[in-house]
Amino acid sequence: GSMAVSNAAQGSANSGYEADVLVIGGGPAGTWAAIRAARAGASVILADKGYCGSSGATAAAGTAVWYVDPDPHKREAAMASRYDMGGRLADSGWMRRVLEQTWDGINTLAEWGYPFPLDQEGVSRRNSLQGPEYMRLMRKQVKQAGARILDIIRCWSCCAMPKAPWRARPASTGNGAAPGRCAPARSSSPPAAARS
Repeated sequence: GSMAVSNAAQGSANSGYEADVLVIGGGPAGTWAAIRAARAGASVILADKGYCGSSGATAAAGTAVWYVDPDPHKREAAMASRYDMGGRLADSGWMRRVLEQTWDGINTLAEWGYPFPLDQEGVSRRNSLQGPEYMRLMRKQVKQAGARILDIIRCWSCCAMPKAPWRARPASTGNGAAPGRCAPARSSSPPAAARS
């Protein structure tokens, strides 16, 4: 079944959205999840605290990635190196999964047009991502996949609980709530699960 999502933070307190999947957060994990769910046929809403594609840590920074050729010898050498660097506190199954997903994801980004730099021989250097370009591309792909993006959602708990007796309000309303916190619409308090 689908869930109802309140859009009180975006304007109308009496309307809402219906979706099969609600993704909270528009960073790399959220955008990849929204794309995959939408492409699998689900109706998807991605809610972000800012503007999906330009808010959060990744959008403002560069991200190194563990992009290693799938040759078994190269992968084993990369895993052994990371295992030693990490004080031998790693799980080889998880490292293999990260290597596989990184290889697939980075190659998908290249297919979508991410501007990877070229080395002196003209070979694409796929060992890092520039945050602004990466997240702008991810926003575009989320929209192309058919997911709906709700930007500047101030209160995650309130959005996921449409029958709750409170609404998200910015601090400028004079209600004493900090930005991004649930502000009671009446004298009742949100349940413990909704408090941050």
